[in-house]
Amino acid sequence: MGGPVEKRVPVLRRLWALFELTSEERIFVLGLLAIVLVGLAARYTHLRRQKAETYPPAGLEQTGEAGSR
Repeated sequence: MGGPVEKRVPVLRRLWALFELTSEERIFVLGLLAIVLVGLAARYTHLRRQKAETYPPAGLEQTGEAGSR
């Protein structure tokens, strides 16, 4: 019979073999993932706590008249 599902099975097995890790490798990958997630959470909270403030570039003077030079 040899349908398309049977042809895909060896490909899926090869793909799944890429994810077969030893226990030490799993711990390393989970630790790395945890570090990345903690970093992203810290960045998110830091950016949420920042207040927006205007930034006047150096060298520009503020005058009472808009657009006059």
